[in-house]
Amino acid sequence: MQRYLSFVLLLSLLSGCSVFKPQPRNIFMEEMTTSPSYKISERIIPLSEPLLGLPYVDGGLGEGPNGQFDRDPLSRFDLFDCTTFVETVLAGAMSYSPSEFEHNLIKLRYQHGNVGFITRNHFTSADWIPNNQWALRDITQDIALDHTAFAETLIDKPAWYQAMQQDRLQGLPDSIDKTARLKTLHKAGKNLPKIYVRTPYVPLTALNQPEVLDRIPSGSVISMVRPNYDVSQWIGTHLNITHQAFAIRKQGKLFLRHASLRYKKVVDEGFVEYFSQYDKTSTLKGFNVQQPIEQALVVGH
Repeated sequence: MQRYLSFVLLLSLLSGCSVFKPQPRNIFMEEMTTSPSYKISERIIPLSEPLLGLPYVDGGLGEGPNGQFDRDPLSRFDLFDCTTFVETVLAGAMSYSPSEFEHNLIKLRYQHGNVGFITRNHFTSADWIPNNQWALRDITQDIALDHTAFAETLIDKPAWYQAMQQDRLQGLPDSIDKTARLKTLHKAGKNLPKIYVRTPYVPLTALNQPEVLDRIPSGSVISMVRPNYDVSQWIGTHLNITHQAFAIRKQGKLFLRHASLRYKKVVDEGFVEYFSQYDKTSTLKGFNVQQPIEQALVVGH
């Protein structure tokens, strides 16, 4: 799709004529508002289909035009990172109008739906998953059964904030003193708690059993687990989760649909094929599974 959009734009520039350029947002919104299904998990595939091929860009979304630290837009449909892709599609699957979409997106991305850098669900294991149990249910142990493992670590939020540099401030006008604004951000982070997290996951070794794959529902959110992953020298803290995707079934086969750093775009990859690239020496040890709660569909539908 991205190559097609670039080609249409090029034709427009060369000819000087007005050319219709299809926008991912229009396709996404049309599918969201007209989908015949009321089941959230069934809406994941058709809603995310038009987004395949769109570019991966890290950190493309922020607090909007009035943001204190990041004035990137609250939503966009032309680029994604792994989590904003999951949030956008999941919010769309829960909604039947643009206003419902905006409400659900903000509620998924921010604690209690309060827009702000401090209240954003930055850490998947410490923020995003626990704060979104109104919309998701952790079924990891139902998938792995006796093979369930747990990743434990301490998310050091104060150290993460202190490690931030000025490039973390996005979209601020030149009239704002960025040095002072960064100091404000550092000060805000000092009072945040360190959070101990214990994340259940399906070990990669369990994928040798076909019944494990059979128990993973299409439309579920898959989070890649690296237990106690030490990236503190770069970002000030350890992590448990480093990537997110959707599990989808097509013609009886399980795939991962995700905004991929490796391919720099939204892609489908075979589920088993994706994980087979990681051997026992890798820091990636398994994945967490979150299933959308159908009751989370907005009132009125």
